[in-house]
Amino acid sequence: MERELLLTCDAGTTACKCTVFAPDGQILSVARSEYPTAFPKPNWAEQSPDAVLEGMLTGIRTLLEQINPGRIACVGLSGTMNGCIPVGADGRALYPNIIHSDSRAIREIGEIAQVISPDEFYRLTGNRLDVHYTLPKILWLRRHYPEIVQKARFFLNTKDFLYGWLTGQFGVTDYSDASLTIALDIEKKRGATELLGELGIDALRMPEIRAGTDMTGQVRERASLLTGLLAGTPVAVGGGDGACAARGAGMYAPGNAYTCIGSSAWVGQLTERPVFDAGARVFNYIDMDGISNHVCGTVQCGCEASDWAIGNILTAGDEPKRETISRAENMARTVAPGAEGVLFLPTLMGERTPYWDPNTRGALLGFTLYHNRNHLARAVYEGVAYALFSCAEVMRACGVPVSSMMLIGGGANSGLWPDVLASVFEIETRVHAMPGEATSLGAAITAGVGVGLYRDFEHGTRTVQARSTHPVSREWARRYRALYSVYAQIYNRLKPLFDRLAEDEADANEDGT
Repeated sequence: MERELLLTCDAGTTACKCTVFAPDGQILSVARSEYPTAFPKPNWAEQSPDAVLEGMLTGIRTLLEQINPGRIACVGLSGTMNGCIPVGADGRALYPNIIHSDSRAIREIGEIAQVISPDEFYRLTGNRLDVHYTLPKILWLRRHYPEIVQKARFFLNTKDFLYGWLTGQFGVTDYSDASLTIALDIEKKRGATELLGELGIDALRMPEIRAGTDMTGQVRERASLLTGLLAGTPVAVGGGDGACAARGAGMYAPGNAYTCIGSSAWVGQLTERPVFDAGARVFNYIDMDGISNHVCGTVQCGCEASDWAIGNILTAGDEPKRETISRAENMARTVAPGAEGVLFLPTLMGERTPYWDPNTRGALLGFTLYHNRNHLARAVYEGVAYALFSCAEVMRACGVPVSSMMLIGGGANSGLWPDVLASVFEIETRVHAMPGEATSLGAAITAGVGVGLYRDFEHGTRTVQARSTHPVSREWARRYRALYSVYAQIYNRLKPLFDRLAEDEADANEDGT
Protein backbone atom coordinates (compact mmCIF):
# COMPACT_ATOMS: atom_id res chain seq x y z
CA MET A 1 0.00 0.00 0.00
CA GLU A 2 1.34 3.40 -0.95
CA ARG A 3 2.06 5.77 1.93
CA GLU A 4 1.05 9.11 0.41
CA LEU A 5 -0.99 10.90 3.12
CA LEU A 6 0.15 13.46 5.68
CA LEU A 7 -1.34 13.45 9.18
CA THR A 8 -0.86 16.63 11.21
CA CYS A 9 -1.57 17.60 14.80
CA ASP A 10 -1.85 21.33 15.53
CA ALA A 11 -2.10 21.98 19.28
CA GLY A 12 -3.65 25.44 19.48
CA THR A 13 -4.80 27.54 22.40
CA THR A 14 -8.28 26.02 22.62
CA ALA A 15 -8.03 22.66 20.86
CA CYS A 16 -5.85 20.12 19.10
CA LYS A 17 -6.81 19.88 15.45
CA CYS A 18 -5.74 16.66 13.74
CA THR A 19 -5.96 16.60 9.95
CA VAL A 20 -5.19 14.22 7.10
CA PHE A 21 -3.96 15.88 3.90
CA ALA A 22 -3.52 14.46 0.41
CA PRO A 23 -0.23 15.42 -1.32
CA ASP A 24 -2.06 18.11 -3.32
CA GLY A 25 -3.03 19.87 -0.09
CA GLN A 26 -6.65 18.75 -0.06
CA ILE A 27 -8.13 17.88 3.34
CA LEU A 28 -9.47 14.35 3.62
CA SER A 29 -10.53 14.37 7.26
CA VAL A 30 -10.39 16.60 10.35
CA ALA A 31 -10.89 15.87 14.05
CA ARG A 32 -10.88 18.55 16.75
CA SER A 33 -10.56 17.94 20.49
CA GLU A 34 -10.92 20.86 22.87
CA TYR A 35 -9.24 21.42 26.24
CA PRO A 36 -9.48 24.20 28.82
CA THR A 37 -7.15 27.00 29.85
CA ALA A 38 -6.91 27.75 33.56
CA PHE A 39 -6.56 31.30 34.88
CA PRO A 40 -5.77 30.64 38.57
CA LYS A 41 -4.56 34.18 39.30
CA PRO A 42 -4.55 37.56 37.51
CA ASN A 43 -2.19 37.47 34.50
CA TRP A 44 -1.76 33.68 34.81
CA ALA A 45 -2.69 31.30 31.97
CA GLU A 46 -1.97 27.57 32.22
CA GLN A 47 -2.86 24.37 30.41
CA SER A 48 -2.46 20.74 31.37
CA PRO A 49 0.07 19.11 29.01
CA ASP A 50 -1.70 15.81 29.61
CA ALA A 51 -5.03 17.31 28.50
CA VAL A 52 -3.38 18.52 25.27
CA LEU A 53 -1.83 15.07 24.82
CA GLU A 54 -5.21 13.42 25.28
CA GLY A 55 -6.66 15.80 22.71
CA MET A 56 -4.03 14.66 20.21
CA LEU A 57 -4.58 10.97 20.97
CA THR A 58 -8.35 11.33 20.61
CA GLY A 59 -7.98 13.23 17.35
CA ILE A 60 -5.62 10.70 15.78
CA ARG A 61 -7.82 7.76 16.81
CA THR A 62 -10.84 9.49 15.28
CA LEU A 63 -9.03 10.08 11.99
CA LEU A 64 -7.79 6.51 11.77
CA GLU A 65 -11.31 5.20 12.09
CA GLN A 66 -11.74 6.64 8.59
CA ILE A 67 -8.22 6.43 7.11
CA ASN A 68 -6.09 3.30 6.83
CA PRO A 69 -2.95 3.96 8.94
CA GLY A 70 -0.91 2.17 6.29
CA ARG A 71 -1.47 5.19 4.02
CA ILE A 72 0.11 7.68 6.46
CA ALA A 73 3.53 8.66 5.12
CA CYS A 74 4.47 10.72 8.19
CA VAL A 75 3.16 12.82 11.05
CA GLY A 76 3.62 16.61 11.19
CA LEU A 77 3.35 18.73 14.33
CA SER A 78 2.60 22.32 15.24
CA GLY A 79 1.74 24.03 18.50
CA THR A 80 1.50 27.24 20.45
CA MET A 81 4.83 28.98 21.05
CA ASN A 82 6.42 30.84 24.02
CA GLY A 83 5.28 28.24 26.57
CA CYS A 84 7.15 26.43 29.33
CA ILE A 85 6.63 22.76 30.23
CA PRO A 86 9.18 21.32 32.66
CA VAL A 87 9.49 17.57 32.11
CA GLY A 88 11.36 14.91 34.02
CA ALA A 89 13.77 12.37 32.56
CA ASP A 90 10.79 10.12 31.78
CA GLY A 91 9.06 12.89 29.82
CA ARG A 92 6.30 13.44 32.38
CA ALA A 93 5.18 17.03 32.85
CA LEU A 94 6.09 18.35 36.29
CA TYR A 95 3.98 21.53 36.13
CA PRO A 96 1.23 22.93 33.88
CA ASN A 97 2.31 24.58 30.65
CA ILE A 98 2.74 28.31 31.33
CA ILE A 99 1.34 29.34 27.95
CA HIS A 100 2.05 32.25 25.62
CA SER A 101 -0.54 34.65 27.08
CA ASP A 102 0.74 34.28 30.66
CA SER A 103 2.46 37.41 32.03
CA ARG A 104 3.31 36.48 35.62
CA ALA A 105 7.12 36.69 35.25
CA ILE A 106 7.42 40.46 35.64
CA ARG A 107 10.02 40.32 38.41
CA GLU A 108 12.12 37.92 36.34
CA ILE A 109 12.40 40.45 33.50
CA GLY A 110 14.25 42.69 35.91
CA GLU A 111 16.50 39.79 36.87
CA ILE A 112 17.49 39.24 33.24
CA ALA A 113 17.99 42.99 32.69
CA GLN A 114 20.56 42.98 35.48
CA VAL A 115 22.89 40.78 33.38
CA ILE A 116 22.11 42.15 29.90
CA SER A 117 20.58 45.44 28.77
CA PRO A 118 17.27 45.32 26.87
CA ASP A 119 19.00 46.70 23.76
CA GLU A 120 21.73 44.05 23.88
CA PHE A 121 19.11 41.42 24.52
CA TYR A 122 17.18 42.46 21.42
CA ARG A 123 20.31 42.29 19.28
CA LEU A 124 21.19 38.88 20.70
CA THR A 125 17.81 37.17 20.41
CA GLY A 126 15.91 39.27 17.84
CA ASN A 127 13.16 39.69 20.44
CA ARG A 128 12.21 42.09 23.18
CA LEU A 129 12.84 41.21 26.79
CA ASP A 130 9.20 40.43 27.57
CA VAL A 131 7.18 38.40 30.06
CA HIS A 132 5.38 36.27 27.48
CA TYR A 133 8.43 34.25 26.43
CA THR A 134 9.89 31.05 27.90
CA LEU A 135 13.09 32.25 29.56
CA PRO A 136 11.52 34.45 32.28
CA LYS A 137 9.01 31.67 32.98
CA ILE A 138 11.86 29.27 33.73
CA LEU A 139 13.25 31.82 36.19
CA TRP A 140 9.79 32.22 37.75
CA LEU A 141 9.60 28.45 38.29
CA ARG A 142 13.05 28.48 39.86
CA ARG A 143 12.02 31.23 42.27
CA HIS A 144 8.72 29.65 43.32
CA TYR A 145 9.22 25.92 42.71
CA PRO A 146 12.94 25.15 42.98
CA GLU A 147 12.22 21.47 43.56
CA ILE A 148 10.50 21.26 40.16
CA VAL A 149 13.37 22.95 38.37
CA GLN A 150 15.79 20.61 40.11
CA LYS A 151 13.86 17.58 38.83
CA ALA A 152 13.33 19.01 35.32
CA ARG A 153 15.37 17.41 32.56
CA PHE A 154 14.08 19.74 29.85
CA PHE A 155 11.88 22.80 29.37
CA LEU A 156 9.67 22.17 26.35
CA ASN A 157 7.08 23.85 24.19
CA THR A 158 3.74 22.29 23.30
CA LYS A 159 4.59 20.48 20.08
CA ASP A 160 7.93 19.31 21.52
CA PHE A 161 6.07 17.60 24.38
CA LEU A 162 3.84 15.84 21.84
CA TYR A 163 6.84 14.88 19.69
CA GLY A 164 8.55 13.35 22.70
CA TRP A 165 5.48 11.37 23.60
CA LEU A 166 5.02 10.03 20.05
CA THR A 167 8.68 9.12 19.49
CA GLY A 168 10.17 8.68 22.96
CA GLN A 169 12.69 11.43 22.08
CA PHE A 170 12.12 14.13 24.66
CA GLY A 171 14.41 17.13 24.58
CA VAL A 172 14.04 17.95 20.87
CA THR A 173 12.79 21.21 19.37
CA ASP A 174 12.99 23.13 16.08
CA TYR A 175 14.49 26.52 15.26
CA SER A 176 11.22 28.45 15.38
CA ASP A 177 10.20 27.33 18.88
CA ALA A 178 13.80 27.65 20.06
CA SER A 179 13.83 31.27 18.87
CA LEU A 180 10.85 32.30 20.98
CA THR A 181 12.23 30.80 24.15
CA ILE A 182 14.39 33.97 23.86
CA ALA A 183 17.30 31.77 24.90
CA LEU A 184 18.70 31.58 21.34
CA ASP A 185 21.45 33.58 19.66
CA ILE A 186 19.51 34.44 16.52
CA GLU A 187 22.55 35.36 14.41
CA LYS A 188 24.58 32.26 15.33
CA LYS A 189 21.44 30.06 15.37
CA ARG A 190 22.41 28.27 18.54
CA GLY A 191 21.54 28.45 22.21
CA ALA A 192 22.57 31.63 24.03
CA THR A 193 24.74 29.59 26.37
CA GLU A 194 26.64 32.56 27.80
CA LEU A 195 23.43 34.31 28.80
CA LEU A 196 22.00 31.11 30.27
CA GLY A 197 25.17 30.63 32.26
CA GLU A 198 25.00 34.14 33.70
CA LEU A 199 21.41 33.44 34.74
CA GLY A 200 22.42 30.16 36.36
CA ILE A 201 20.45 27.97 33.92
CA ASP A 202 22.03 24.74 32.71
CA ALA A 203 22.07 25.00 28.90
CA LEU A 204 21.76 21.20 28.69
CA ARG A 205 18.21 21.53 30.00
CA MET A 206 17.22 23.35 26.83
CA PRO A 207 16.18 20.94 24.07
CA GLU A 208 18.37 20.01 21.12
CA ILE A 209 17.57 22.12 18.04
CA ARG A 210 16.82 20.31 14.78
CA ALA A 211 15.26 21.36 11.49
CA GLY A 212 11.50 21.02 11.48
CA THR A 213 11.83 18.61 8.55
CA ASP A 214 14.01 16.21 10.59
CA MET A 215 12.63 12.66 10.38
CA THR A 216 14.83 10.97 12.96
CA GLY A 217 11.86 10.25 15.19
CA GLN A 218 9.40 7.44 14.59
CA VAL A 219 6.14 6.42 16.23
CA ARG A 220 7.04 4.17 19.15
CA GLU A 221 5.13 1.04 20.18
CA ARG A 222 3.34 2.69 23.10
CA ALA A 223 2.13 5.53 20.90
CA SER A 224 1.09 3.06 18.24
CA LEU A 225 -1.12 1.18 20.70
CA LEU A 226 -2.88 4.35 21.86
CA THR A 227 -3.34 6.04 18.48
CA GLY A 228 -3.58 3.33 15.83
CA LEU A 229 -0.59 4.75 13.93
CA LEU A 230 1.77 2.10 12.66
CA ALA A 231 4.91 1.77 14.75
CA GLY A 232 7.86 3.15 12.81
CA THR A 233 5.83 5.84 11.02
CA PRO A 234 8.16 8.88 10.63
CA VAL A 235 7.40 11.93 12.77
CA ALA A 236 8.68 15.36 11.72
CA VAL A 237 9.98 17.65 14.46
CA GLY A 238 7.59 20.27 13.06
CA GLY A 239 7.37 23.93 14.03
CA GLY A 240 5.73 26.57 16.14
CA ASP A 241 2.30 27.66 14.99
CA GLY A 242 3.55 30.99 13.64
CA ALA A 243 6.17 29.36 11.42
CA CYS A 244 3.74 26.72 10.21
CA ALA A 245 1.10 29.37 9.48
CA ALA A 246 3.58 31.20 7.27
CA ARG A 247 4.42 28.08 5.27
CA GLY A 248 0.74 27.19 5.04
CA ALA A 249 0.09 30.71 3.74
CA GLY A 250 2.41 29.93 0.82
CA MET A 251 5.55 31.70 2.03
CA TYR A 252 8.68 30.19 0.50
CA ALA A 253 11.10 33.03 -0.35
CA PRO A 254 12.29 36.33 1.17
CA GLY A 255 9.77 39.06 0.46
CA ASN A 256 6.72 36.80 0.75
CA ALA A 257 4.27 38.32 3.28
CA TYR A 258 0.97 37.38 4.87
CA THR A 259 -1.50 38.59 7.46
CA CYS A 260 -3.24 36.37 9.98
CA ILE A 261 -6.46 37.65 11.51
CA GLY A 262 -7.31 35.47 14.48
CA SER A 263 -8.12 36.36 18.08
CA SER A 264 -4.84 38.22 17.88
CA ALA A 265 -3.51 39.27 14.49
CA TRP A 266 -0.15 39.77 12.88
CA VAL A 267 1.74 40.69 9.75
CA GLY A 268 4.70 38.45 8.94
CA GLN A 269 7.17 37.99 6.15
CA LEU A 270 10.21 35.92 5.29
CA THR A 271 13.60 37.63 5.21
CA GLU A 272 17.13 36.40 4.66
CA ARG A 273 18.37 37.71 8.00
CA PRO A 274 16.87 39.04 11.24
CA VAL A 275 15.40 42.53 11.05
CA PHE A 276 16.34 44.81 13.93
CA ASP A 277 14.20 47.85 14.64
CA ALA A 278 15.65 50.72 16.70
CA GLY A 279 12.51 50.71 18.82
CA ALA A 280 12.37 46.89 19.09
CA ARG A 281 8.80 47.06 17.78
CA VAL A 282 8.99 43.94 15.59
CA PHE A 283 10.34 40.53 16.53
CA ASN A 284 12.13 37.70 14.77
CA TYR A 285 12.35 33.93 14.77
CA ILE A 286 14.21 31.46 12.60
CA ASP A 287 12.21 29.31 10.23
CA MET A 288 11.91 25.56 10.63
CA ASP A 289 14.45 25.16 7.84
CA GLY A 290 17.11 26.73 10.06
CA ILE A 291 17.96 29.23 7.29
CA SER A 292 15.21 31.77 6.64
CA ASN A 293 14.00 34.37 9.14
CA HIS A 294 10.47 35.43 10.04
CA VAL A 295 9.91 39.05 11.03
CA CYS A 296 6.54 39.79 12.62
CA GLY A 297 4.49 42.59 14.06
CA THR A 298 1.64 41.44 16.28
CA VAL A 299 -1.61 43.15 17.25
CA GLN A 300 -2.96 41.89 20.56
CA CYS A 301 -6.65 42.05 19.54
CA GLY A 302 -7.78 41.19 16.02
CA CYS A 303 -11.04 39.26 15.91
CA GLU A 304 -11.07 39.63 19.68
CA ALA A 305 -11.71 43.36 19.18
CA SER A 306 -14.49 42.87 16.64
CA ASP A 307 -16.06 40.12 18.78
CA TRP A 308 -16.07 42.49 21.76
CA ALA A 309 -17.74 45.21 19.74
CA ILE A 310 -20.30 42.78 18.32
CA GLY A 311 -21.16 41.33 21.72
CA ASN A 312 -21.28 44.58 23.63
CA ILE A 313 -22.28 47.34 21.20
CA LEU A 314 -23.29 46.33 17.71
CA THR A 315 -25.81 43.51 18.16
CA ALA A 316 -27.39 44.19 21.54
CA GLY A 317 -25.49 41.66 23.62
CA ASP A 318 -25.70 38.73 21.20
CA GLU A 319 -22.77 36.35 21.19
CA PRO A 320 -20.36 36.82 18.22
CA LYS A 321 -21.49 33.88 16.07
CA ARG A 322 -21.70 33.54 12.30
CA GLU A 323 -25.12 35.22 12.13
CA THR A 324 -24.18 38.18 14.34
CA ILE A 325 -20.81 38.64 12.62
CA SER A 326 -22.60 38.71 9.27
CA ARG A 327 -25.08 41.24 10.64
CA ALA A 328 -22.26 43.48 11.88
CA GLU A 329 -20.51 43.35 8.51
CA ASN A 330 -23.73 44.26 6.73
CA MET A 331 -24.09 47.22 9.09
CA ALA A 332 -20.55 48.33 8.26
CA ARG A 333 -21.16 48.04 4.51
CA THR A 334 -23.90 50.65 4.66
CA VAL A 335 -21.29 53.29 5.59
CA ALA A 336 -18.68 54.82 3.30
CA PRO A 337 -14.97 54.05 3.83
CA GLY A 338 -13.67 56.15 6.70
CA ALA A 339 -16.84 55.71 8.75
CA GLU A 340 -17.54 59.43 8.29
CA GLY A 341 -14.79 60.34 10.73
CA VAL A 342 -15.33 57.72 13.45
CA LEU A 343 -12.09 56.00 14.57
CA PHE A 344 -11.52 52.91 16.74
CA LEU A 345 -8.31 52.01 18.56
CA PRO A 346 -8.54 48.21 19.05
CA THR A 347 -6.05 48.02 21.93
CA LEU A 348 -8.42 46.31 24.35
CA MET A 349 -5.80 44.15 26.09
CA GLY A 350 -2.69 46.28 26.00
CA GLU A 351 -0.70 46.21 22.79
CA ARG A 352 2.40 44.71 21.29
CA THR A 353 3.50 46.18 17.92
CA PRO A 354 4.12 49.07 17.72
CA TYR A 355 3.59 50.27 21.32
CA TRP A 356 4.49 47.29 23.56
CA ASP A 357 2.47 48.88 26.33
CA PRO A 358 0.31 46.81 28.72
CA ASN A 359 -1.48 49.97 29.92
CA THR A 360 -2.98 50.79 26.54
CA ARG A 361 -6.79 50.84 26.45
CA GLY A 362 -9.26 50.88 23.62
CA ALA A 363 -10.71 54.11 22.29
CA LEU A 364 -13.67 55.07 20.12
CA LEU A 365 -13.73 58.69 19.01
CA GLY A 366 -15.06 61.10 16.43
CA PHE A 367 -18.72 60.19 16.84
CA THR A 368 -21.57 62.71 17.12
CA LEU A 369 -25.34 62.59 17.44
CA TYR A 370 -25.41 62.05 13.70
CA HIS A 371 -23.51 58.76 13.86
CA ASN A 372 -25.11 55.38 14.60
CA ARG A 373 -24.11 51.76 15.17
CA ASN A 374 -23.41 51.29 11.47
CA HIS A 375 -20.64 53.87 11.70
CA LEU A 376 -19.25 52.15 14.78
CA ALA A 377 -19.25 48.81 12.95
CA ARG A 378 -17.31 50.28 10.04
CA ALA A 379 -14.84 51.94 12.41
CA VAL A 380 -14.16 48.66 14.22
CA TYR A 381 -13.21 46.79 11.03
CA GLU A 382 -11.11 49.70 9.84
CA GLY A 383 -9.44 50.13 13.23
CA VAL A 384 -8.10 46.56 13.16
CA ALA A 385 -6.86 47.15 9.61
CA TYR A 386 -5.08 50.35 10.69
CA ALA A 387 -3.47 48.49 13.59
CA LEU A 388 -2.14 45.82 11.22
CA PHE A 389 -0.91 48.50 8.82
CA SER A 390 1.07 50.05 11.68
CA CYS A 391 3.01 46.75 11.84
CA ALA A 392 3.78 47.02 8.13
CA GLU A 393 4.86 50.64 8.59
CA VAL A 394 7.51 49.54 11.10
CA MET A 395 8.78 46.94 8.62
CA ARG A 396 8.93 49.56 5.88
CA ALA A 397 10.95 51.82 8.16
CA CYS A 398 13.33 48.88 8.73
CA GLY A 399 13.89 48.48 4.98
CA VAL A 400 11.63 45.47 4.42
CA PRO A 401 8.37 46.86 3.01
CA VAL A 402 5.41 44.52 2.71
CA SER A 403 4.86 43.94 -1.00
CA SER A 404 2.46 40.98 -1.12
CA MET A 405 -0.40 39.83 1.05
CA MET A 406 -2.08 36.46 1.64
CA LEU A 407 -4.82 36.52 4.29
CA ILE A 408 -5.30 33.61 6.69
CA GLY A 409 -7.07 33.02 10.00
CA GLY A 410 -10.74 33.12 10.88
CA GLY A 411 -11.00 36.84 10.08
CA ALA A 412 -10.01 36.14 6.48
CA ASN A 413 -13.50 34.64 6.06
CA SER A 414 -14.85 38.17 6.40
CA GLY A 415 -16.48 39.66 3.37
CA LEU A 416 -15.21 43.12 4.33
CA TRP A 417 -11.72 42.90 5.80
CA PRO A 418 -10.00 41.73 2.58
CA ASP A 419 -11.27 44.82 0.71
CA VAL A 420 -10.44 47.19 3.57
CA LEU A 421 -6.93 45.74 4.03
CA ALA A 422 -6.19 45.96 0.30
CA SER A 423 -6.89 49.68 0.31
CA VAL A 424 -5.28 50.44 3.68
CA PHE A 425 -2.07 48.61 2.67
CA GLU A 426 -2.46 49.66 -0.98
CA ILE A 427 -1.56 46.09 -1.95
CA GLU A 428 -3.76 43.56 -3.72
CA THR A 429 -4.84 40.99 -1.13
CA ARG A 430 -5.49 37.29 -1.69
CA VAL A 431 -7.64 35.18 0.60
CA HIS A 432 -6.36 31.68 1.32
CA ALA A 433 -8.56 28.90 -0.03
CA MET A 434 -8.67 27.39 3.49
CA PRO A 435 -7.87 30.36 5.76
CA GLY A 436 -8.56 28.48 8.98
CA GLU A 437 -6.36 25.54 7.99
CA ALA A 438 -3.14 27.32 7.07
CA THR A 439 -1.26 26.27 10.21
CA SER A 440 -2.14 22.61 9.76
CA LEU A 441 -1.24 22.84 6.07
CA GLY A 442 2.13 24.35 6.99
CA ALA A 443 2.81 21.44 9.33
CA ALA A 444 1.87 19.06 6.49
CA ILE A 445 4.18 20.83 4.03
CA THR A 446 7.05 20.67 6.53
CA ALA A 447 6.52 16.96 7.11
CA GLY A 448 6.11 16.39 3.37
CA VAL A 449 9.47 18.03 2.67
CA GLY A 450 11.06 15.90 5.35
CA VAL A 451 9.67 12.62 4.05
CA GLY A 452 10.36 13.46 0.39
CA LEU A 453 6.83 14.00 -0.90
CA TYR A 454 7.96 17.53 -1.83
CA ARG A 455 11.40 18.50 -3.12
CA ASP A 456 11.56 21.61 -0.95
CA PHE A 457 9.33 24.26 0.62
CA GLU A 458 8.78 26.05 -2.67
CA HIS A 459 7.50 22.80 -4.18
CA GLY A 460 5.33 22.13 -1.13
CA THR A 461 3.74 25.58 -1.10
CA ARG A 462 2.43 25.02 -4.61
CA THR A 463 -0.41 23.26 -2.82
CA VAL A 464 -1.51 26.65 -1.46
CA GLN A 465 -4.35 28.27 -3.37
CA ALA A 466 -6.24 31.56 -3.06
CA ARG A 467 -10.00 31.57 -3.30
CA SER A 468 -10.37 35.27 -4.05
CA THR A 469 -8.35 38.34 -5.00
CA HIS A 470 -9.14 41.87 -3.82
CA PRO A 471 -7.73 44.87 -5.73
CA VAL A 472 -6.93 48.27 -4.28
CA SER A 473 -9.65 50.90 -4.56
CA ARG A 474 -7.88 54.18 -5.24
CA GLU A 475 -10.80 56.15 -3.80
CA TRP A 476 -10.81 54.07 -0.60
CA ALA A 477 -7.01 54.25 -0.36
CA ARG A 478 -7.03 58.04 -0.58
CA ARG A 479 -9.55 58.26 2.26
CA TYR A 480 -7.67 55.73 4.39
CA ARG A 481 -4.34 57.53 3.95
CA ALA A 482 -5.87 60.71 5.32
CA LEU A 483 -7.52 59.00 8.29
CA TYR A 484 -4.54 56.80 9.16
CA SER A 485 -2.50 59.94 9.78
CA VAL A 486 -5.04 60.79 12.50
CA TYR A 487 -5.29 57.21 13.81
CA ALA A 488 -1.49 57.07 14.21
CA GLN A 489 -1.62 59.97 16.67
CA ILE A 490 -4.29 58.57 18.98
CA TYR A 491 -2.03 56.42 21.15
CA ASN A 492 0.58 59.10 21.87
CA ARG A 493 -2.11 61.68 22.66
CA LEU A 494 -3.95 59.34 25.05
CA LYS A 495 -1.01 57.51 26.65
CA PRO A 496 -0.84 59.78 29.72
CA LEU A 497 -4.52 59.07 30.35
CA PHE A 498 -4.07 55.33 29.81
CA ASP A 499 -1.23 55.32 32.35
CA ARG A 500 -3.36 57.27 34.85
CA LEU A 501 -6.22 54.80 34.47
CA ALA A 502 -3.84 51.87 34.99
CA GLU A 503 -2.44 53.50 38.15
CA ASP A 504 -5.91 54.11 39.54
CA GLU A 505 -6.91 50.52 38.82
CA ALA A 506 -3.77 49.19 40.52
CA ASP A 507 -4.45 51.37 43.57
CA ALA A 508 -8.05 50.17 43.71
CA ASN A 509 -7.01 46.53 43.52
CA GLU A 510 -4.43 47.06 46.25
CA ASP A 511 -7.05 48.70 48.49
CA GLY A 512 -9.52 45.91 47.72
CA THR A 513 -12.10 48.39 46.46
